[in-house]
Order: sequence, then structure tokens, then C-alpha cells
Amino acid sequence: MERSRLIALVLAATSGVAAVACAVGVARAVADFHKRNPREVFAFKKIEKREFTFSGRPVSLTDDRSNPDQAYLVVTYGDTQERLRVTVPGDWRLPDLLPHKDWLRVLVFAPASGLSTEAFLDEFDRVPDNYRLVIVTRTPRAGVDPETWGAAWKRDWVFDFYEFDRGGGFVRERLNYPKRGGIREPRPGELRENTWQFQAALQLMPQAGGVGPTRNFFGDALSAAGWLLPGAAFAGAIFTFSTAFVFAPRRRA
Repeated sequence: MERSRLIALVLAATSGVAAVACAVGVARAVADFHKRNPREVFAFKKIEKREFTFSGRPVSLTDDRSNPDQAYLVVTYGDTQERLRVTVPGDWRLPDLLPHKDWLRVLVFAPASGLSTEAFLDEFDRVPDNYRLVIVTRTPRAGVDPETWGAAWKRDWVFDFYEFDRGGGFVRERLNYPKRGGIREPRPGELRENTWQFQAALQLMPQAGGVGPTRNFFGDALSAAGWLLPGAAFAGAIFTFSTAFVFAPRRRA
């Protein structure tokens, strides 16, 4: 066997063993990560009605269009009231909450793990004590048309969460659209994956072509694999090229 082919054969065997070892390490790291950090998936049910009851208190959502320059949605929960600025005006002739479908969602939600779809939907109808209720709003960049540039400039979106406290009142939180991808840690005040806020906000993001926020792997199973993942890829590439060289046809003199 030619010396060059012998070297390639040894390199292929070595890199193949290394690739398999790294792949096994990645699988173990991912399995261990998921065991220590179970991924929580939430199920949501959208509420379209303007009047209903939560935690024994009446809830109502009414429009205030007394100001021609700025409309508001007035949310009343028991003795507490919030005035939400309409950020994307809709067709006021539509019934229920459809005029606000582009900027607002009223959602009942809870962890979905361990329940079948049928059982979970049945539970939604009576809103058990462990189910939560939240209003989520999306605000585009100020001063732009919300239906054109306001829909395209996703990085400027701001999301407000008004969670109904079962003891009365609201718990409010404001988070920005996630701007960092890869394995970089999200900035403070940005939406983070594997949270109910992120999953709720997704329902208000126009996803042209099915494209959502940039995927962020910070704190994910892939980042937990560390150097093993690129090591497996590098060793696999060397194995592929070395094997191809070993079996390449000899050149004729």
C-alpha cells in the first residue's frame, strides 16, 4: 500500500474512533442535561369573550374610543382596572376581541406535561386553581405604521404581560423581543426560551414564512455538550475526507 494511503487509513481509523467517542459523549451530556433540567411546555387557550369570570371575580374588556387620536382597551378585574393603549388598530365592526387580534391575546395557560390533549382541554373549561390567566400585548416601534414597518422591525417589539392575580389585581411584566442568537446569554429584560412568557409572546408574532425569533441555545442541551459537539463534527469531517482518499482510484501513469 502506498505510504500516503497508509497514513490516510490510520488517520481515518483514528478520527472515526474520536468521532464516535465524541458523539457518545454528546448523547450522554444531552441526556444528563434534560434529566437535570426538564423542559417545560405550556398549553394555552385563547379567550375571545369580553366578559367572563376568573377566581370568583368578574372580568370585562371594553373599548374606549373617546379620544380620536388614541383608543384604549379598558380591562376591569374585580375592583382593579387597567387601560391598555391600542397599538395596532383593527376593524371595530368585528365581534368580541377580534378587533385586537394583531396586538393582544387573553390566554389561560398551564404546564401541559403529563396530560393528554383531550384531558387538558376539558380542564380548561373550568379553569382549575393551578391554571393562570394573562393578557399579552405587543407594541411595535413608535412612529411607524404597525401594519408595514412596524410588523417588519421585530427587534423593536415590546411585550407586556398582565397576569391576573387570584388574590386580586395584576402582576405586570415588560420584556423586549429577543435579539441574541447562538449560545449568547439573552440580555436582561428580553424574552427567554423555555419560559411561559416566550411561548405566550410567540402567539402575537406575525411569522411570515413560518420564521420566528432567532434560535438561542444559551442554557440549552446543545450548549451543555461543550467542546464535544464541535469535536465530533471535526473528527467526522476528517474521517470522511481520509476515507475518500483511501478508496480514491489510483492515477494512471
